[in-house]
Amino acid sequence: MASATIPPYLFLLGLALIFASAALFLWRRADSSKRESEPVKVVKPVVEIEEEGDELDGFSNKVTVFFGTQTGTAEGFAKALAEEAKSRYEKVLFKIVDLDNYAADDETYQLKLKKENFAIFMLATYGDGEPTDNAARFYKFLTEGGEERGSWLSEMTYGIFGLGNRQYEHFNKVAMVVDEELEKQGAKRLVPCGAGDDDQCIEDDFTAWREQLWPELDTLLRNEDDVVLASTPYTAAVSEYRVVFHENPVKLLEGSFSATMENGGSVVVDMNHPCRAIVAVQRELHTPLSDRSCTHLEFDVAGTGLSYETGDHVGVYAENCHDVVEEAAQLLGHSLDTVFSLHIESEDGSSLAGNLLPPFPTPCTLRTALARYADLQTPPRKAVLGVLAAYASDPAQAERLKHLASPQGKVFSHTNSCNLLFGLWPESDRPHFQRSLFDMDEAEEAGDECSWAPIFVRQSNFKLPANSTTPIVMIGPGTGLAPFRGFLQERAALQASGETLGPAVLFFGCRNRKQDFIYEEELKEYVKKETLSSLYVAFSREGSTKEYVQNKMMEKAVDMWKLISDGAYLYVCGDAKGMARDVHRTLHTIVKQEVRS
Repeated sequence: MASATIPPYLFLLGLALIFASAALFLWRRADSSKRESEPVKVVKPVVEIEEEGDELDGFSNKVTVFFGTQTGTAEGFAKALAEEAKSRYEKVLFKIVDLDNYAADDETYQLKLKKENFAIFMLATYGDGEPTDNAARFYKFLTEGGEERGSWLSEMTYGIFGLGNRQYEHFNKVAMVVDEELEKQGAKRLVPCGAGDDDQCIEDDFTAWREQLWPELDTLLRNEDDVVLASTPYTAAVSEYRVVFHENPVKLLEGSFSATMENGGSVVVDMNHPCRAIVAVQRELHTPLSDRSCTHLEFDVAGTGLSYETGDHVGVYAENCHDVVEEAAQLLGHSLDTVFSLHIESEDGSSLAGNLLPPFPTPCTLRTALARYADLQTPPRKAVLGVLAAYASDPAQAERLKHLASPQGKVFSHTNSCNLLFGLWPESDRPHFQRSLFDMDEAEEAGDECSWAPIFVRQSNFKLPANSTTPIVMIGPGTGLAPFRGFLQERAALQASGETLGPAVLFFGCRNRKQDFIYEEELKEYVKKETLSSLYVAFSREGSTKEYVQNKMMEKAVDMWKLISDGAYLYVCGDAKGMARDVHRTLHTIVKQEVRS
């Protein structure tokens, strides 16, 4: 549980509410005389890969830019790189490919990758050192059976830029593993693997990596007729789509939430096909004395086909609140009932946006687009502000864009001279739902009450030991309690079935026992029934001295060392930037102290 502001279009259950910047929804009033009302063909959500012979028509070479993304940043980088490269190497085809759409099976991966002479990978690391959902199949293929394939990629020259966060243990693991595997399997590295750090300024990291890349590509790809260009700081690529307004009734694609069916008839529920779950319970966890809020949600998943295990993660798709949507529509100068569609081709049939699919399904109303697909409250990334500055006719407003990246800035209200056509879309801020998912047993603040919510589940490696007698130490202040509450529920079930349980210790922290000691009675009951061996609670806003979980750990250093010596599993859940580092240092101190004694 955690106190959280309602996120613009997605909130996730667990430790904390984290949401990604999504599309800046920009609109210019269109001339009503140019509106069209013909039926719209729905774009299929599949990227077709043409045969190489057709692709290279008129080009001397091809570079494939692959991306593995969870929130859209890696995709944005891939598109920005390709756009700049096209202007540098006019005779070279740069093709942007979603790894999930590249091949359907291992045989196809091997067949197609073997033909790639030049490949660039933008790869994000997600969760506990895992690949993103759209890169999972590629990652599994590349890392399994590589020795048997030998040097089959000897014709490939490649570059990799990784996206991660240095605060996490497995910083850029996916990019580094893919880099190692490609080299082992015969490919030639073009430049050192880039390590983007989202804890600092990942856009600056990307710019620095590109400056290494261009000289190497120049050697391999530059034609004597190509224009020499200086590398520029990263700005968001802007894809252009043709906007069609509809005055006559059309079938709307309002992004309905429904699971899909496999060939065998079983239901598939995933992030692209969430199921509708009834909100069975919603209650406040903080007491009236607290100035914050933390809401407990329970979903009834009967009949949804959804399955999960303790420790898995659940995500919930939400919407911008009505007031924010209404204000945005007023600033854009359009009615919320305006119906429009986005097209990837111009009226004469020529391609726009590099044949990239629109960022959300259309036709739809402006109301749906603003509510479900536009992040109207998160400060935009630096790269997107650069795009806005380029379209700002007022120099003073352009100068203010950097300031507007702060939480105090209101982009629409202060930059109405940015005459971006709605069909021009800043790629690094397209509306991808961030899939940093959290734990099954709890829910973040839900905002407006509703009877149902679209949810999906993602598997996690955060699990109890297979042997129920193995000791466990759980460290989770605040919403870090989320997975451990699930662990305790599972231990209670094992206990009821006659299983023998090993010791279980929980270090929990909150501000004040009279305000935010969530699940207090439940935890005490677990101690009483010996499901939980020991409960140590630190209160950081109670008394003259602030006390945190690491202080409680030091007080119990001898007990901690005994559990560690007995092979205990240690679990830490919470703030990676602050608490986790302090806990890590405390564990080092305990080990050094007890080894010497």
